[in-house]
Amino acid sequence: MVGVVAVHCGAGIHSNQLYKNYKKLCNKACEKAIQILAEGGSSLEAVKAAVMVLEDDPLTNCGYGSNLTSAGLVENDASIMDGKTLNYGACGAIKKVKNPIELAYQLCVTQSEALPLGLIPPSLLVGQGGLDYARMIGLKTVKHKDLISKKAFKQFNKYSKILENHQRDQLLDTVGAVCIDGNGHVASACSSGGLILKKPGRVGQAAIFASGSWADSVDKNKESSVAVCTTGCGEHLIQTQLAKEIAVALKYSTCSTVDLHSTMSEKFLESKFLKNVQVKMGGALVLHRDSLTGDVVVLWGHSTETMVVGYMGTEDRKPKCQMSVLPQTVKPGTAVNVGGSKFYTIDNPSSIT
Repeated sequence: MVGVVAVHCGAGIHSNQLYKNYKKLCNKACEKAIQILAEGGSSLEAVKAAVMVLEDDPLTNCGYGSNLTSAGLVENDASIMDGKTLNYGACGAIKKVKNPIELAYQLCVTQSEALPLGLIPPSLLVGQGGLDYARMIGLKTVKHKDLISKKAFKQFNKYSKILENHQRDQLLDTVGAVCIDGNGHVASACSSGGLILKKPGRVGQAAIFASGSWADSVDKNKESSVAVCTTGCGEHLIQTQLAKEIAVALKYSTCSTVDLHSTMSEKFLESKFLKNVQVKMGGALVLHRDSLTGDVVVLWGHSTETMVVGYMGTEDRKPKCQMSVLPQTVKPGTAVNVGGSKFYTIDNPSSIT
């Protein structure tokens, strides 16, 4: 069975001058995940590894290089979901943890462990409690300053002087990854530093169930498998639970491209929960496997100006990357642009659709 991974560096505004850097980073993340799959690893392990690559690069808004809060510190959100078990792990407003996705992963994989006295393992930890847990299980923690990149510090100083926040709202480059492994199971992961100058303690969609990531391959032989991760304005994605809405809509889809567009339009842009919001910034990365044909489709959709995505199959020699751009005739936040690539199980390994 063909394995596939896809990653994104966020939906927002990405400079053409930095596209080569984004492409290199996406390729590196894809290759790391494919290496995990080639060694027999699961889709859950692969998306964790891919997101860790993105978290370690100052180009992205997660881990090292995250946007700073109004207090000048880094607070991260992250989540991961295993389509095989439907287990979910997340962390919010986490300080000093080098790779928040590792903390989310550990919470996810321990969901099924039995605890004494009938206690239930946590699926979401925030703030100091999350940091204490990360230290207890031996995850790498660093000083506050070690997570602040030059770029993030420069932006912090710039936007601290701006009273209007319309420009800040464009900096939405949350990262994510979706994957299917050789056993046909999917997983999804999401990591974010949040909006620049966010309030300390604010938790965005990257940590919230059904909003940042979703994966379901429990009945992979009877129904299609879907993995979704989102990016954009966290508050709007939480209110619409967009990750789950997309997954549910595409579960029995006959045309996943059309259904992704219609779902993002109806459940996000036209959502009754956002009726008082004029400009709705969001994006989604989707992996869909047809249970009948075994074919896998990677899709992305966004209402922002741009979205950078990369993807690779186990039969591909190298990753592919592109910057998806909203048509210039369309006002950002009012319409959705959708693109994708299809990976076939037989003969032709992959081709753009």
